Amino acid sequence: MMKNKLMLTTVVAAAAVLLASGCSEKYSAERDGKKLGEAVCDLRGASSPEEAESALAEINEQLDDLGNKYALYTAEDRADVQNNLADLYEHAIQGNTALVQQDLAVLERSVGNIADDSNEVRSAVWDGVLEGLADCTQ
Repeated sequence: MMKNKLMLTTVVAAAAVLLASGCSEKYSAERDGKKLGEAVCDLRGASSPEEAESALAEINEQLDDLGNKYALYTAEDRADVQNNLADLYEHAIQGNTALVQQDLAVLERSVGNIADDSNEVRSAVWDGVLEGLADCTQ
């Protein structure tokens, strides 16, 4: 009887550790994704070509970091996002707010599509990106 209680306690403790680890990983992934979304908002708000270039460099750094940590996207996904960002960069420099908003909507849609095809942790990253983008799309 004592042996069964000890075994049950061990199993419950192990399950709790695994659950906490998974939640922590999802939270970290979402936080990392939010940094990318915020960097995109910095590009949107750039008031000079230099600021836009700096914001784009930060975005690419964040994408590389997320790709390395979470193997987030396929080459095709990355190319789609890069094309969206190139359009956003161009329109932000031009000061064309209507096209900037359109670019952000396309980027949100691309991110949503990638998230739909992702596992739970990867999806948390993209949820974080969308959360970060919310600051500049609403």
